[in-house]
Amino acid sequence: MRVLIILVSMFLTATTYAQGEINVLTDLNSPFPPGCVALSLPDAPASADNTLFDEEVLAPSVDSTVLDSVVRVIIWRVGCHDPGYSVVMVRLQTVQAPANSFVMVPRIFADSGIVDFPLHDGQLIPTPAIGMAGASSEVIGAGSLARTYMVAVNPTTPNDPDSFFLPEDYNGEFTLELFWGDFALEAAPFGELFPIAGYDPAQDPTQFDTQLLHGRMSGQYTFADVPSTGLQLLVGEQSDDTNFIFAIFFTYINGEPFWVYGNTGGEAPGFPQVELEMLEVTGGDFFTLGGFDQGNISQNSVGSIFIDPIDCDTMLVGYDFSPLGGGTGVLQADRLINIAGYDCNPWR
Repeated sequence: MRVLIILVSMFLTATTYAQGEINVLTDLNSPFPPGCVALSLPDAPASADNTLFDEEVLAPSVDSTVLDSVVRVIIWRVGCHDPGYSVVMVRLQTVQAPANSFVMVPRIFADSGIVDFPLHDGQLIPTPAIGMAGASSEVIGAGSLARTYMVAVNPTTPNDPDSFFLPEDYNGEFTLELFWGDFALEAAPFGELFPIAGYDPAQDPTQFDTQLLHGRMSGQYTFADVPSTGLQLLVGEQSDDTNFIFAIFFTYINGEPFWVYGNTGGEAPGFPQVELEMLEVTGGDFFTLGGFDQGNISQNSVGSIFIDPIDCDTMLVGYDFSPLGGGTGVLQADRLINIAGYDCNPWR
């Protein structure tokens, strides 16, 4: 039964790669928000109360016919700032293995509740958005080379299209199986089963105290009870691992539409808030009329805004437009639209 599932899953993986690499966290709808954790995953649970498992299990080295190695397995949950969501973490470390051999990261399977044979295929993912293969082709490091992985679970199974594994299953009690049979079937025809307790915000804190700004928070935001006014936000994730924020604030002065903008660049990834100087642009003309060049454009500071994200789709926007006579205050901004194809939380 397990071998049949593996063959079907490998066929689907090959088909996926033939179409080009895909984003696991978005396209496969893994049941947690893409921005729940940072690219650098935590090294350990937040506390003893946050630890679900910390034990050593027997595992086979590659092509072994016996369980000749020892792997330390630590499992815990990390909460998301989106209420009701979490990510299960698995940290693996080789404690003992034969000379000139090694242990591979196992395949995983999961199913809701306590079961003996989980059917939903999953992946252990070392960083977000790395593709369908996950980490199953990696070697489990020893000592300081130990690594943390996120547990991603496909919401459907290839052998039972009517069976689903949704966020309520992932955040409830479920069974996780670590299966080494792909690399040494004779030694490990069955996997190690771990009953994963349901998400408890009191025991499973978020990775950081506040929500971090990230690329999927880009989009259009509106403010309740402030008609036809909004904030357009772009969080750019650049190839040199720096981020920039570009924001346009749409409002009115003397009954006429008015917009101001601000931007910053060169930020290290993982910043929870950002303050932007807001600039008014003058000196141009309607684009079809022409008659001006870049030298005619002036930019004048008219105040500042402070963006403080609450969760994936909500943020507080503090403002100081005193130079314009616009005063100071704080508004709650709610997402209106996403950047196409990149939902911040596909399950909301």
